[in-house]
Amino acid sequence: METCEPFFWMAGILATQLAEVTTDPRRVDAGGFWTVAIDFEGNKRFARFTNIQRDLPFPPTEKWIVLDATWQSSINQMAYENYVMKIRTSIAEGFVYQVNACRLLTVPAQNISLAALFTRILEENPSPLASFLRLPNIEIASASPELLLSREGLSVKTSPIKGTQPLSTEEEFGTKDQSENIMIVDLMRNDLGRICEVGSVRVGDLLRREDHPGLRHLVSDVHGILKSDITWGEIFEALMPPGSVSGAPKSSALELIAQSEEEPRGIYCGTLGWIEGDQSCLSVAIRTFWTHSNFLYFGTGAGITWGSDPYGEWLETELKANHLLGLAGGCDEDGWQYGKGIFETVLVENGKPLLFNEHMERAEKSAQELGITIPSREVILDAIQSATSYPLARIRLSFGETFSLAVNSYRQRNKPMKIRILDQVKQAGIGPHKQFPFQENLQMLRVANAEGFDELLLINQSGAVGEGATCNYVFYIQGEWVTPPLRSGVLPGIMRALALENSLVRERNVHRDDLVGVTSIMAISSLRIASKVSELDGRHLDIGPHSELLREQLLDLARADSVG
Repeated sequence: METCEPFFWMAGILATQLAEVTTDPRRVDAGGFWTVAIDFEGNKRFARFTNIQRDLPFPPTEKWIVLDATWQSSINQMAYENYVMKIRTSIAEGFVYQVNACRLLTVPAQNISLAALFTRILEENPSPLASFLRLPNIEIASASPELLLSREGLSVKTSPIKGTQPLSTEEEFGTKDQSENIMIVDLMRNDLGRICEVGSVRVGDLLRREDHPGLRHLVSDVHGILKSDITWGEIFEALMPPGSVSGAPKSSALELIAQSEEEPRGIYCGTLGWIEGDQSCLSVAIRTFWTHSNFLYFGTGAGITWGSDPYGEWLETELKANHLLGLAGGCDEDGWQYGKGIFETVLVENGKPLLFNEHMERAEKSAQELGITIPSREVILDAIQSATSYPLARIRLSFGETFSLAVNSYRQRNKPMKIRILDQVKQAGIGPHKQFPFQENLQMLRVANAEGFDELLLINQSGAVGEGATCNYVFYIQGEWVTPPLRSGVLPGIMRALALENSLVRERNVHRDDLVGVTSIMAISSLRIASKVSELDGRHLDIGPHSELLREQLLDLARADSVG
């Protein structure tokens, strides 16, 4: 197939030979096979194709070349959290019950086709509603899991999604997700009620769980029987924009969205699919990439209710975007790669990375075990030394789909730390590999910071003491420094290993009950080296000469292993 030829593919249906493109839904009523692309703002694009083949795979493409670029967000984190608070205020005032707050991510993209990316999406993020559309001046590649409307004759169904969690979680969906889903089910019942026979609208499955790559969704089904003389224009008037990605009441939610989101959503949160007479399959255009005017776009969002936590909702938008943006490639504005991989955080002092070889040994071991390809040490060292001019810098090396490097100036902390205990966690550390996404640890740390603490001490359900969100610990018990073993779930930290190798610390099990006998604690990592701890859950600790001695010894060892 020619790289510029218009075509459409969805669930084995391949449509080629474009005959016409129109914005008039009355043309769709006249019959034929039409693709539908209606954006959130209501702009319509209907395309009629004359060659329709079924049960065909997606046409072969070249391999997608992973992007090496930074995705720019239309709303930054602070503005998004303020947006969530604004919605919560509107809910408190009775203006709305729920609003879907969204943002767009963009990268420059000249002369690229999304067909190769869509091939990769089908392989690594399969969705029954995945679809691809190429028309003059636009390409759309969607991995949407959400059904806006399926139609067979006069029978219709919509399946709104509200509720998202990582596939790895074992917890049930909470009250917030369930109540939000039911709100949108009620909204969709009302929307279908405008175009269906009286008394025919009913709820089928309510609050069922659906698993998708990396994510689990809470889904419900609403069915109805269309009025016999209904037109497609009337159907779109009732359903667009979709209730699950606008809010309730829809009119009030749309008003708030228009006030708060400066950039139009475009096809994101619109609908994409096909119509053929009285048959159709239309998705809600979420999890969707599109190109326009030399830019590549991707949208993400979260449903906001009174019970929403602003930072938690920001993280949900990251969670929804992470896997698919990982397939496309690129980093966020903080330098974190999208997708999955391993990372190392290196302290660079006057252009010399401290403990570089130790970092690389750990990264190379993890890469081998996890099947990740990383560059040679020479390539990485050259990248580090050419990337920073700061006297003291923090460099994050990420190894995933590609190798990336993020640089920030850094200032060592001298003030003693206050530590909060986080008990009954599933695992008392991040385990043998330093992996991203790392947002869960950062979220835990943020909550602790908001409560006036500098770090956490994780203790698992068996009472085993582990590590912090971003550091290992050594504990002073009965006149000696000890640190928990790796089997406690802790990361094999660089400074931890150095302290053990030089007999500055002994490895032993530390139980929650042992903390009563702890008189001093040091937080250690290759970035902070060693920081004194003054308080553990409000209990004052001793900061004596033994703490300062350990700190100086570890700092000397780290500087002795600098490279460059």
